[in-house]
Amino acid sequence: MTIIRSLTIYLCLLDLTRAFHIVSRSDHSIHCRASRQGLRNAGTSRDSKEVSSLVSIFGDGDQDVTGGVHVGLSRRSAFTTLATLSSFVGTTCFFHDVASAVQDDNDNDRLAEIHTNPSRNTFLSTSDPKSTTRVSMPLIAYSLYKTSPEQSPRGLALAFRAGVRHFDMATTYGNFDVVAPMFRQYWSSGKIPWRFEEEKDELLQTLDATRAAAEKYDYDSIGGSSGTKLRGKQRRRREVFVTYKLSNGEQSTDPVAVRRTVKNLLSQLDTTYLDLVCLHSPLTGPDRRLATYKTLLELKNEGLIRAVGVCNYGFCHLRELTMHGLPLPSVNQLELSPFNMHDPIVRFCQQNNVQLSCAAWSRLSSTDGPVKQWSKLGEVAKARGVTKAQVLVRWALQKGFACAPRSGTGSKLERIAIAENSYGGVVNFELSTEEMRLLDSLDINYKSGKLGRRDGWNDEDVTGVDWDPTEASCSILEQ
Repeated sequence: MTIIRSLTIYLCLLDLTRAFHIVSRSDHSIHCRASRQGLRNAGTSRDSKEVSSLVSIFGDGDQDVTGGVHVGLSRRSAFTTLATLSSFVGTTCFFHDVASAVQDDNDNDRLAEIHTNPSRNTFLSTSDPKSTTRVSMPLIAYSLYKTSPEQSPRGLALAFRAGVRHFDMATTYGNFDVVAPMFRQYWSSGKIPWRFEEEKDELLQTLDATRAAAEKYDYDSIGGSSGTKLRGKQRRRREVFVTYKLSNGEQSTDPVAVRRTVKNLLSQLDTTYLDLVCLHSPLTGPDRRLATYKTLLELKNEGLIRAVGVCNYGFCHLRELTMHGLPLPSVNQLELSPFNMHDPIVRFCQQNNVQLSCAAWSRLSSTDGPVKQWSKLGEVAKARGVTKAQVLVRWALQKGFACAPRSGTGSKLERIAIAENSYGGVVNFELSTEEMRLLDSLDINYKSGKLGRRDGWNDEDVTGVDWDPTEASCSILEQ
């Protein structure tokens, strides 16, 4: 049995070696620790020496003071193999770029180890094991949700100056037409068209300082490996990550209609591809959402889309994809907060390498929000000297989630919030293990029906306070 285990470990590590050669950088490392008990469970004490020697393949393995082994490895691409390895040697794997954990079965702690400087980017799974092209997505976006067309150009310009390079847009937001020309001008000239000379010096200094804070943390090109050195317009396009959500009305069983929608977006942006295209909700029913998803996968294979995602998908909607022989999405964006942590969905996505993303949290502070829990969040923010929104962003990063905070530009506080809630606005503080546990304890399954959020659906879709899009229109439940 010891020989079999050793051989299995060796094969796993060979897979990790392949993953290591695919990715050349190590700034987003994964650290795995095999405990004494885990190694004993794997076999004899000899296993510890075998594992220690095997991990030296990577050149940065070292023996832990507790008798375990640390392995430094690049990127999320090794997720599945690490999970397999953990089942044999009882490892606990901490993903510094997704801040999530593959934990031992006996470990009931939900909290992943916190890394002081969470990555700016994460590499998405693109459902193509043969592809060596990596799709790198900035973990913090600027969302145009609930931002009026009048305020959207200014909001985008301020976010761009603050160092944001991921923009979260949707048909239902009603502002794409006014921001698309700004992207086109950036591709061609390298400048975002805005009258920055009319902005207050205090605001500009805050935006510039925020961008500088983010730039201290090096990261790979947002677009990932392309095999060639990009210049000019191509380079500027690759520096920006564009997420777009198709509305329920744009979901269709007619592939031609879906293709027309995507190609119109490409034309408006004057680009040859979109980085991430998502279905905004699963509420259209199984036929339309499955047909639309299949068409998006085809567009991805043709190079018009780099990754396919979903929004507000529950466990049943995700299982529906696999039951129809379809790959899981690269991203699932939903209303994730300390007050509604969607544990079953989160667990499923993390186990299947689906990047989780938090939708905008603007409704949490409303009169319909969780007042008692919001107050607890405020205590953490006050102790840290930051805003409650910044705590939510930092919480998301430390949980391994992407997030898309939003802010208008109508007031000074809103404009400053664009900088505060960007990556550079949250790198200077870290939530402690105790603070993370406190925030995690605030989970009360606060559903969208009670919160009043409308992001991918309308009032008529909501049937009551217990309604949630992750549980609605599920063909598996209806069978």
